[in-house]
Amino acid sequence: MVKRNAHIATVTTISGGSVVNGEWVEGQPSTSEVKGHYDPVNNSRAVLKKNSVGNEVEVHGEFYTRSKVIPGATHLLIASIGIDVNIISWEQYQSHSIIFV
Repeated sequence: MVKRNAHIATVTTISGGSVVNGEWVEGQPSTSEVKGHYDPVNNSRAVLKKNSVGNEVEVHGEFYTRSKVIPGATHLLIASIGIDVNIISWEQYQSHSIIFV
């Protein structure tokens, strides 16, 4: 079995914006750390996932973690390997979850 290195990733969420005096004010970003494994997607296969808007986007990497899905997560940063990308989707399974980037 191949041994994979664990990484600490920072997930960014933007919590609740609101309308103030008729203008939209963005919510405050918050960050959470999750531990897991990152795998780049091989160029020999094309993986498509629907993003939050409903558009199909090609996946370039997958981050496997035991953390539960964080609603509203928009950005993934894995500083140890230089990954700084937007999250396409985050899917929950019984024993783990996968962040598609």
